[in-house]
Amino acid sequence: MSLAKKRILVTGTDGFIGSHFTEMLVRTGAKVRALSLYNSFNNWGWLEDVEVLSDIEIVTGDIRDAHFVKKISRDVDMIFHLAALIAIPYSYVAPDNYVQTNIGGTLNVMQAAKRVLFSPKTSLPIYRWE
Repeated sequence: MSLAKKRILVTGTDGFIGSHFTEMLVRTGAKVRALSLYNSFNNWGWLEDVEVLSDIEIVTGDIRDAHFVKKISRDVDMIFHLAALIAIPYSYVAPDNYVQTNIGGTLNVMQAAKRVLFSPKTSLPIYRWE
């Protein structure tokens, strides 16, 4: 399946994998909307260093906000959901944050999508409209 000219939402683009994945999508010709976790410094993490930054539509927000996820999911063909909290030691200190983000946030993304596909070459969930 060609991703050229597809409108794609990617969550977790401020992380290492998400930023490089976003850059790869843009280089294949996709129109990418990149979700970066909002912070008061307006910092986009690893995404700030990609060479194709000017070709990316960046939105800041939080996948825990179902209304926001639904809004940014409109008019896209696919969603690649990579957002997650990953620091295991901190999960013991603040487990509710992990449940709200990794489970609740994923649920919000899935509910914003109409069809769920899993790529045969990866374990990354791919959400797509048809």
